[in-house]
Amino acid sequence: MAQFESKRFRGLALQDDKGVWAKFEDGLCETSDAAVAKRLRALPDEYEVTEVKASAKSDGGSGGSDKAPSKAASKEDWVAWAVACGAEPDQASARTRDELVEQYADASPKQ
Repeated sequence: MAQFESKRFRGLALQDDKGVWAKFEDGLCETSDAAVAKRLRALPDEYEVTEVKASAKSDGGSGGSDKAPSKAASKEDWVAWAVACGAEPDQASARTRDELVEQYADASPKQ
């Protein structure tokens, strides 16, 4: 799961011809969709959108964990984990859940 912060536009909604693809509430947007995360990272600087690093989270629970998802977790969770471990979002999205589990079950997130 990737989390982004918008300091300038706290209620920012981003849309294209297909509709809204990202929405910030109180300046925060969370997504496990690798394509959305990639688009958010590519926004121009004037949007003042930054990614909140997983190490900045201190919830002691599942979010921001340094542990891989369970092997039965969704493909979306595994794509997010693979990206956190350094995979390119497009490449991770193109793989099957089982391929992601095989390659990233013992991986560690990049700091």
